[in-house]
Amino acid sequence: MHPIFRNLSVKILNHVEDHLANNQVSTDEELWDIFIEEFELKAEQADVAVALRAHYLIQTFPRGQGPLFQNDAAWFDQRETAFNSDTAVANGQ
Repeated sequence: MHPIFRNLSVKILNHVEDHLANNQVSTDEELWDIFIEEFELKAEQADVAVALRAHYLIQTFPRGQGPLFQNDAAWFDQRETAFNSDTAVANGQ
């Protein structure tokens, strides 16, 4: 888990992750406001979450396996039709 999110419940992280992956309408600023107002994240947490948005919009993560939850995120690689991870890519696998 990203250290800044350790005090958040899995339920809140699931909501944040859902917005990062599926909310393509809101601007980053609007998303930041949602995280603060609806999920009661601290400003620093909202900053980090919004910074991860690009990863969630271009990669498909199984629930709980994205960068909010894991330091070594796993995602579905559609070209290879298999799951991949940051470690596997760094090691040339």
